[in-house]
Amino acid sequence: MQNIMSTDRAIAKKTLIPVLALGLLGMANPNHAQDAQSNQPAKSTWLEQDRITGHWGSTREQLEDTGIAINAEYVAEYSAVLSGGIKEKASFRNLLSFDVTLDMNALANIQGGTFFIQNLQVNAERGGSADAGDLQVYSNIENDRSLDVIYELWYEQFLLHDRLRIKVGKVDANTEFFFVNAAVDFANSSAGFSPTVQAFPSYPDPAMSVNIFAALLDEGDWSLTLGYGFYDGAAGVDGIPTGSRGPTTFFSDDKSDDYFHAFEASLAWGKLGNLPAGRLAVGYWYHSGIFTQFDVNTADGTDGFTLSFEQRINTLGEPDGERGVYVFAQFGYVDEHIAEVTQHIAAGIVGRGLINSRHEDAMGLYVSYADLSDDSNAGFDKDEWALDLYYKLQLTHALYLQPELQYIINPSGDTSINDALVVGLRAGITF
Repeated sequence: MQNIMSTDRAIAKKTLIPVLALGLLGMANPNHAQDAQSNQPAKSTWLEQDRITGHWGSTREQLEDTGIAINAEYVAEYSAVLSGGIKEKASFRNLLSFDVTLDMNALANIQGGTFFIQNLQVNAERGGSADAGDLQVYSNIENDRSLDVIYELWYEQFLLHDRLRIKVGKVDANTEFFFVNAAVDFANSSAGFSPTVQAFPSYPDPAMSVNIFAALLDEGDWSLTLGYGFYDGAAGVDGIPTGSRGPTTFFSDDKSDDYFHAFEASLAWGKLGNLPAGRLAVGYWYHSGIFTQFDVNTADGTDGFTLSFEQRINTLGEPDGERGVYVFAQFGYVDEHIAEVTQHIAAGIVGRGLINSRHEDAMGLYVSYADLSDDSNAGFDKDEWALDLYYKLQLTHALYLQPELQYIINPSGDTSINDALVVGLRAGITF
């Protein structure tokens, strides 16, 4: 194994060790902080608050009362390919987001209106899947270029007694389409959305869009929603990084005339706070770009479909909370003459609050199968598997540590690359 005490590791140690030390100060259960002598709830400290910067006196609450919500989050991740892959090497990546949400009802008496803006900063790193050799990308914050951009900028309006929702602006499409709520904590990118979706306008390249959602059914615990998104597709085939640009390529075809269309029907049931207890979603997508096939011929556009299911199967005695055991499954399909991953089949199980004294912790196991193209010109020897196991340790309400272990079988379907064992540590702080 190569020496992994690289510059990246030194940076990671400088970043994560203070975070770990800070978190350990709050290891007294954040769910049940009490004064040891009086047995009464302790006074709120910055270690017990939802955000590490606290209430800014009372300024944060005053702003929220007027309709202005300000949030920020920092995520740092250190990972290493312990064996196999292309290189047994360590790498580091981090991400800082800052956003402002404006409630237009409170600010301008526009009922059902919301304005949102988010800035995103990401460091460039040269490791990750380049070392492991996997196609599915084992870290969902990996990026090979630095970013300091307005990542999202949109306006949303509810109409017709909240049965119609319209969102216009620069949007990460994965926040609206092809997601699985239960899989949100996994680092592996395939858990976010199926790798069969080609040129998806998501991280690191959200895009200008128009999104329309209609609630056809909203009765009791049941809801049926149809959604359509029309996105700038310039990043996919034409290689124009929409994540660092404004809406110019959406309104003009001087540089690109590609568009991405997303359709999804979502049936949800049960309630878990703001989330459903169960959900079945069927999606279809189409990208209008000119795609080069494996035989070097071209195709005028390509499309595919997705299917996802999730269900809480155990409430751990708290049916109205989010504690419980969740199962989920994913499926995706696309033309094998264009895409490397032709079919994607995945499933996972997640436990939230399994330990009575630690309601905010979570753990999960994810198995993802990428059926690689059988086109004779694609050159794949085998199909790729990815296994992802994590434990999310919520040290305080505002700080978590998440060790993660991933095993990748047949990275990139290349028999010359040994199966890769990857270990990672992710830390997150909410400000």
